[in-house]
Amino acid sequence: MTPNRLLLSAACALFLFLAPATAASSSGAVLDDALDTISVEEISADLHFLASDEMKGRNTPSPEQRIAARFIAARLQRLGWKPGAKDGYIFEYEMAMKAVDGAASKLSGKNENGSVELELGRDYAFSPSGLADYEISGEGAVFAGTGSKDDIEKLELDEHWAVCTSSDLSSRVVLGNLRKAGVVGVLVLPGPGLEAPAMKTRVEEWGTQAREGRLGRVSRRHRVPYLYVTQGGADKLLALAGKEQPKLGDVLDLDLTEMRKVDDSIRVPLENVAGYWPGTDPKLKHELLIVSAHYDHIGVSTETGEVFNGADDNGSGTTGLLAIAEGIARYGPMRRSVMLMWVSGEEKGLLGSAAWTKDPYLPDEVRPVANINIDMIGRNASDSLLITPTEEHDEHNGLVRLAESLSPLEGFPELGDCDAYWSRSDHANFARNMDIPVTFLFSDVHEDYHKVTDTVDKIDMDKIRRVARLVVRMLDGLQSDELAL
Repeated sequence: MTPNRLLLSAACALFLFLAPATAASSSGAVLDDALDTISVEEISADLHFLASDEMKGRNTPSPEQRIAARFIAARLQRLGWKPGAKDGYIFEYEMAMKAVDGAASKLSGKNENGSVELELGRDYAFSPSGLADYEISGEGAVFAGTGSKDDIEKLELDEHWAVCTSSDLSSRVVLGNLRKAGVVGVLVLPGPGLEAPAMKTRVEEWGTQAREGRLGRVSRRHRVPYLYVTQGGADKLLALAGKEQPKLGDVLDLDLTEMRKVDDSIRVPLENVAGYWPGTDPKLKHELLIVSAHYDHIGVSTETGEVFNGADDNGSGTTGLLAIAEGIARYGPMRRSVMLMWVSGEEKGLLGSAAWTKDPYLPDEVRPVANINIDMIGRNASDSLLITPTEEHDEHNGLVRLAESLSPLEGFPELGDCDAYWSRSDHANFARNMDIPVTFLFSDVHEDYHKVTDTVDKIDMDKIRRVARLVVRMLDGLQSDELAL
């Protein structure tokens, strides 16, 4: 930590220190009314929509995420929140989209009898997550059955391509088996797992998705290609090898090369959503308190088509922030200004919060002074809530002390430690890029984290309600004069 940052952190800690007895600055009736307006029924209704199958996991970017953004913006407008972006409630930023160059990417086979070239999206495809830029070649291929441990146990596969038929084994298992055997790459042909029509559909869909692109880093490290091949593509390769009906262990006279080229010149617009609640105190209104949550998740499984609903991650934080918007609207004017921000791209590397904190839109000449971030607040024990930075962390501050003093009022007797997640959610960018005190409220991961089983039926709606109420209490407590620098 730099000396300047040490001084700033010390000043911010002093700035945010509050004794619990002086935390609240409103009349009790005003705060109680605001808290009472936050209801399980409204949170449940919002979450059942945002985490529904129809919202397809709110991937960044996706049409469904844009729908979610407009749903949030409409709620802010109805509640009387002012737009928190330059031209409305939507803060736009651009990111590079990585897409496969279909014309330059190909799979080819050759031997002394000739050569064949397979077309991406027609004859073969790979998972759309396979953003890479490379050329991999291998001499000879071996038919490895299903790629099971039993099938490959006695085969010499090192430095060869493996050719398999689709089975009920997952791609992860097959690739794991074959990678250990030292293969150069894997071709998966139609079989019981994916019959010819289903394989053709997968290849066409994945080829389209690869060309359309996705956010993510382009990798240039060595990978083991795992390619799905249509019946037509398989017939071309096997005919050239002279093995139309290969048997387990057959060596195919084929030198195979996969070339994959990635174009990262495409720019795509992405969206955060922001609502602004202007302060009323002549001096304190220029100090901005920001509450954030990411509203994106990871979309739809490219393997199965199942939806990653993201009910807890972070449908819970998204709806919790909507509940906070309801509470503040009922509370009425605050002395300090407040901004609620739903950020996108968290699952892709905290993209939305990075974009805003590096180039923020700040109405009315306000300056950010603190950030409260909420993520995954709807699961695990009803009385368990974690926080960072704790007193063991270099960034420990008065926001944490305030949360600790108020949390018992909402059924969280003691806040646990999630310092291990300091860099894992959007508060990290507010601390890193804006040098302001932050805190992160989190209920921890669980067995459904980043799985298609993170569904609404498993959510503790009352826990979301109580976390939202805790944040409203904190905003209320951050209105007193003692916070002046």
